Amino acid sequence: MKQRCKRVLAFLIALCLTLPAACHQMDPGASAASAEGVGGAPCPPPGTTEPEPLRPPVSRPEPVPEPKPEPLAEENHTLYILMYHHVVPEDWSCNTWTVTDAKFRSDLEWLAEHGYVTVLPSQLAAGEPLPERAVLLTLDDGYASNYWMVFPLLQEFQAKAVISVITSYVEKEKSGYLTWNMCKVMSWSGLVEIGSHTYACHEGENGILRRKHETREEYEARVIPDLQTSIDLIAANLEAPPQFFAYPNGKVEPWAKPFIREHFAVTVTTLHGSADISQGLYAMNRFTVSMDVDLDDILPG
Repeated sequence: MKQRCKRVLAFLIALCLTLPAACHQMDPGASAASAEGVGGAPCPPPGTTEPEPLRPPVSRPEPVPEPKPEPLAEENHTLYILMYHHVVPEDWSCNTWTVTDAKFRSDLEWLAEHGYVTVLPSQLAAGEPLPERAVLLTLDDGYASNYWMVFPLLQEFQAKAVISVITSYVEKEKSGYLTWNMCKVMSWSGLVEIGSHTYACHEGENGILRRKHETREEYEARVIPDLQTSIDLIAANLEAPPQFFAYPNGKVEPWAKPFIREHFAVTVTTLHGSADISQGLYAMNRFTVSMDVDLDDILPG
């Protein structure tokens, strides 16, 4: 009995060993399936990655050349400074320092027609680029006619100007000269700035020039307080110190130079000619305008 059971067990073991091989031989697609993936596609060898499919070549447009930048406009350094003083009605007589209101109007018309742009000292001090045709209108001494006759024309043409006042005349309300209220109204408009023309030194012919035999100490004791007073009065009445100084009679004094450069950003003389601001904003030239001087005689048309 035991021997029979051993024979049956041996037969079953042999049958189990031979059955997988027989099944493999009975399935002819088994080898193919082992070598192919889904859908019959060949499987890549172990450890390799599937290559990306080839893509059709892409036609690329010809590169467009970048446009060349336009050359920068050349910066303007030429400033034309015009000097006026007193403006009177048409039927009044005039001298070298006086023009009529009709003349001042015609000058503003000429400037506008020829593309000139008025600027203020504060713009120069701030380093703003000059317009192609820049002009600075200056009026010296501070006549009341600057308020009654000039200011309305500035408003009409939206032109800007700087008025340099002799502050002792304003402070004492000298007849024929501006008052602080007039100065305030004009400065509030944004069209007018008030500059200094000294406190009282302008009353003499030499202005701020040193006197004969005057020492440096004596000079500074006489002139520097005068200039400082003019600055203080303008600052107190107009809420800002002046940036502009017009030399009395156009005469420059080296002894006053350190003080003036410390307290003013822009100064002018009466020397004839245009100003080059690349050389600085001090002691710049001006053109004197009178009834006998037409703007097309002194400015490019």
